Amino acid sequence: MSDVSQIVLSSLLNSMSRSNLNNRNSLSTTNSDPFDYILKNTLGNSGGMNGSCTCSCSCSNNSLNTLEMLSTILSTINMSKIDTQKTDIHSQNSNTINTTTVNNDSIVNESKVSNINESKTSNKMDNAIKSLEKQIGKPYVWGANGPNAFDCSGLVRYIYKTELGKDIPRVSYDQSKFGQAVEKKDLQPGDLVFFDTMKKGKVSHVGMYIGNDEFIHASNPRDGVKKSKLSGYYEKVYRGARRP
Repeated sequence: MSDVSQIVLSSLLNSMSRSNLNNRNSLSTTNSDPFDYILKNTLGNSGGMNGSCTCSCSCSNNSLNTLEMLSTILSTINMSKIDTQKTDIHSQNSNTINTTTVNNDSIVNESKVSNINESKTSNKMDNAIKSLEKQIGKPYVWGANGPNAFDCSGLVRYIYKTELGKDIPRVSYDQSKFGQAVEKKDLQPGDLVFFDTMKKGKVSHVGMYIGNDEFIHASNPRDGVKKSKLSGYYEKVYRGARRP
C-alpha cells in the first residue's frame, strides 16, 4: 500500500471513530439506517458534506458529492489491494525462480560429480591395462601370484588387487561367478573373459579383456603371459564374461 493510501485510510477510520462517539446519542433517536447515518456524518466531517459547504467548489448536490467521495475512497482501497496482490505475486515468482535456480544448480553439481567419478574410474582402468601389458612375456607357473610369474587366475587377481583395489576370488571357476555378467558384444576393458580349455564343461581358464577383441592372459608354460584374440580357438572355447 502506498503512503498516500495509508494516510487516506487512516484519516477515514479516525473520522468514523470520532463521528460514532460524538453522535451515539443521535444514533439512538434517529430512524435512519445506522451505517448510513455514521457514513454520512463521517463523510461530512471528513469533507464538509454535512449540509454546509466549506470548499470553493459547488455543493448544490450533497448526495452526488457524497457518492463521489465514497467512490474515491473505494478506488483507493481497491488500488491498495491490487498493489498488495502484485507484491505477493512478485514475491512468489521470486521464490519460484530461486527454487528453480537451486534445483538446476544441484543437477549441474551432481552431473559434475558423476563425470569426475567416471573420469577417475576410467583413469584407474587405463593404468590397470598398462600394468597388465607390462606383464607380457613373464613365465606361466601354476599357482603363482606374481609379480615375477603367474598362472591365469593369479594374473588377473594381481592386477585387480594392485591397480584397482579390488580383491576377487583366486581361481578362475570362482571368478566366473563373481561380479556382473556381461554379454560379449558389451565387453569393456577390464572385463574378465572365461574359457573351457580343459573341455570338461566348466570354466578352466581366464584372461582380461583390453579392447579391440583382444585379451591378455597367462596362457601356458610354453607361451607365458601373452596377448590373444577372441577368435579361432578361443572363440570356440569361450564361456562368458564378468565385470568384477
